[in-house]
Amino acid sequence: MSRTYDEDLPASIAAGARVEKIDGLNVELRPVPDDSRAHALDPRVAALFELRKSGKFPTPKGSDLISMRTRPNKESHQIDSGAVSEKVLLMDLGDRKIHLFVFEPKDHEGALPVLAYFHGGGFTVGNIGQFRNALRYLAERAHCVVVYPEYRLAPESLFPAQQLDCNDAVNWVCEHADELGVDPGRVAVAGDSAGGSLCNAVTILQGGRVRLVVEMYPLVDGGPVPKEWSLDLYPHLAEQEEAAVSRTLRIRNASDGLAATIVPTGQENLVYDPLISAKYYGNLASFPRTLVVCSEFDYLRYQNERFAKQLQDAGVSVRAIRYLGCDHGFFETCGVMPQVEDLCNVMAGEIAAL
Repeated sequence: MSRTYDEDLPASIAAGARVEKIDGLNVELRPVPDDSRAHALDPRVAALFELRKSGKFPTPKGSDLISMRTRPNKESHQIDSGAVSEKVLLMDLGDRKIHLFVFEPKDHEGALPVLAYFHGGGFTVGNIGQFRNALRYLAERAHCVVVYPEYRLAPESLFPAQQLDCNDAVNWVCEHADELGVDPGRVAVAGDSAGGSLCNAVTILQGGRVRLVVEMYPLVDGGPVPKEWSLDLYPHLAEQEEAAVSRTLRIRNASDGLAATIVPTGQENLVYDPLISAKYYGNLASFPRTLVVCSEFDYLRYQNERFAKQLQDAGVSVRAIRYLGCDHGFFETCGVMPQVEDLCNVMAGEIAAL
């Protein structure tokens, strides 16, 4: 087990959590464990920003998709005890085959809950290397089977390829429940960013099978920036302005060309399809218990908490968490950001309730 932070920091995050009502929604604020100042960046986020700014962070030149797909993953470490096994299966989905990574406790007996994890990356990038360590730890802490499909990516495969791959993966897992040792009656889905959008799509397509949704800083509205959005929604320390604004705007800037990349030419309005933008789904009341997680310094926080309020107003059991001091994509930094460990512990508690 290897962590770059003091082992007591995740417990400090949990102990310092508090709930505030924000715009009619109860939001669980989970603190920066080692900086108590209001609106301070987590010191690890601030340090990485300075490293990037210095040019010492090894990012590839160019902004093309090939460069993005081969960029170095964020620093990540294995923090589970080693009592987790991993295997890779090839799912035959009829007209295509995709890989499924399976993580399970080595003392696996009987039928365990199963969580399907869908990675983020704007539907265009992302791979198992970014999430392996967190998913191993989650399988151990939650004592569940975690499955991760490497779904097809855009623009080679346009909407709804990603949604169909993830939905078919859940169907395949349930059809092979005995082989995998999972309970098809205890299915959860989780994902980050675009993966959060895929969680919502699968929940809609499954029509009641999914019993828990965990979406981390999800894309729920692929439309233009709303008129009421402003950087004023993201207060920050004066001495951290450059870093805080950069972290907040990063995903907004990356979203500008989303429609042109993921939907067929001339069909840009498909970004409003509920299978991409769940905000526009007409039957949110059908959603199961949902955990919506966001970061304080993330453009998507605004739509995330608005969506959680929509679910709440529709009668869904919702838990909304805002990680203070964090930015978009922190779940990829297992063993570096203590918030990853804390979030896995939170998810383990939610899975235990299935």
